[in-house]
Amino acid sequence: MTKPASSEQEKAKPGRPPVYTEKERCQRLLRAAEEVFTTTGYGAATMEEIAKSAGMSKKTLYAKYPDKEHLFAAMVGGLWDSPWENDQPAPSEDAKAELRRRLHAMVQFIMTTRQVRLTRLLISEAERTPKLARDFHERVISKARRYLAEAVERARDEGIGPQVEDIEQMTTTLLGAALARNHLGALFDRTPKATKKQLEHQVETALRLLGY
Repeated sequence: MTKPASSEQEKAKPGRPPVYTEKERCQRLLRAAEEVFTTTGYGAATMEEIAKSAGMSKKTLYAKYPDKEHLFAAMVGGLWDSPWENDQPAPSEDAKAELRRRLHAMVQFIMTTRQVRLTRLLISEAERTPKLARDFHERVISKARRYLAEAVERARDEGIGPQVEDIEQMTTTLLGAALARNHLGALFDRTPKATKKQLEHQVETALRLLGY
């Protein structure tokens, strides 16, 4: 006698909603929240609209996230494509190569359409809902800075680049030089989107100008 299919294996019957695993359900809700928040705005977005966009009931949404604030925090915390969550250095990678790789990864991540849209949202809501910006800083920006700062510090300790004491300031300067006007242009949608090659060129320029 065959065993009944588990929830992960179960197929939706015709006319019935699809059956998702817990992980799939959360991902659908977070992706729907991101789409609604970035197109409608945090203040105007409703839980009902997000549930509808995810193809799920409000009951399911509220069971996972009691309000928009918790949902937004979970969405920001679930940045599954961030470089610091998926870092895979080569075993023999030297300090300079690590810094270059991490800086390239950071710039590419920040300049994705997704991150540009999310940054616009946070800027537009910062005055009305300052907690959103604080959550984003704690969950994303602080991790991103640490990710890059680790490589800056290692390079300094191995005698590569400027021998500065303030690692945080050097990290900020390096990232700012690597993004240059490309990020501001993307936020205001005033310039053609920079190509991957252009972003890579700017990163190399920043490294060279700052002595790496």
